[in-house]
Amino acid sequence: MNNARILFPQKSDYPESLAILDNPHKDVNLYMRLVVSSASAYFETDPFTRYLFKKRFLWVEDYMKSTSGGRFEKAIDIGCGIGFFLPTISSYANKVVALDYSSDILNYARFMTNKKNISNVDFVQGNVSYLPFPDKSFDLVVCMSVLEHFKNPEQPLRELKRVLAPGGLLIIGYPTETPLFRILHGKVSRIMPKRRKIQKIFDQEKPGAEFAAPHMTNAKTITKAINDVGFYKNTSKSIKLLPPFFKLYTINFLHAR
Repeated sequence: MNNARILFPQKSDYPESLAILDNPHKDVNLYMRLVVSSASAYFETDPFTRYLFKKRFLWVEDYMKSTSGGRFEKAIDIGCGIGFFLPTISSYANKVVALDYSSDILNYARFMTNKKNISNVDFVQGNVSYLPFPDKSFDLVVCMSVLEHFKNPEQPLRELKRVLAPGGLLIIGYPTETPLFRILHGKVSRIMPKRRKIQKIFDQEKPGAEFAAPHMTNAKTITKAINDVGFYKNTSKSIKLLPPFFKLYTINFLHAR
């Protein structure tokens, strides 16, 4: 049986053990890219954030174990960031493609897989709205925390469906925070030193959309787009805090015919 959970990356798996997170002005543009790729969300903030960040990947792994005999021929991690989930996917698929829009971030992911002796991952710089792959290329497609950054998520969803092989599995995750949670989270963030540091740097640098990575849509719009694009079967799970008031994150497990 696979035991991929022990492969979850640590700071020491990355260049200079991600020292730039403690010295952002060494390369502020790279620092902001790492923040946007969720490097700081896992390594820099608080234990609760790390718990939620990791929990979603553990849920995905549990579902992967239960379908297709726990094995896939070819998988793709879209919006892979610095590769938090690549050790897990690579242990369940014979071949993996890691795709992200930023070459800098892909270099961090590549460094990590090399250090962990993961040899079945190829790295591609690209855009989820125009994937550079033939139809029906992958029997596993993972896309976590990407669609909320698109005003119209239907276009990238159609691309995800296009590259999914018949009988394949598409896993989509996106935040579903309630307005009340966002208010409380904003207040808590303002009193946490590391979150204040991140916000201060972004306020000083005034980065463009590439770094700001705003949420352009919400869970309701993404859910509607999933239904409009159409899939054979849709199973979903949500991470909740004090349900039903704080629904934090939803993961959809979609199957192609």
